[in-house]
Amino acid sequence: ESYDDYGQYGDQGYDGQMIDPNMTAGADGNKDVRSFDDLVQFVLREDGRYFCGLCNAFSHKWKDNVKNHIEAKHFKGHFEHICDACGYEFTTKKALQYHRGKYHKV
Repeated sequence: ESYDDYGQYGDQGYDGQMIDPNMTAGADGNKDVRSFDDLVQFVLREDGRYFCGLCNAFSHKWKDNVKNHIEAKHFKGHFEHICDACGYEFTTKKALQYHRGKYHKV
């Protein structure tokens, strides 16, 4: 295993086809990204690990961590994440979760 640019350990073993980030609408027209949960279409799985299908630079054993990477690196600011307690807006779902836990104990 090696330490990659994203601070994660990985075996660099994934050799599957990557998704072209310029074609997020998809050739078949079914790749609409309207919510954070829609990012799952860019998550690939092989040998018990999940991979970013857009850049192949990130993998993790948990799918949600790969979705967080995809939003932060490829869709930052694409979705509205507004704190229901104070109205602050965040560029990622993870940033909102961190804020709510730190400042609102939710």
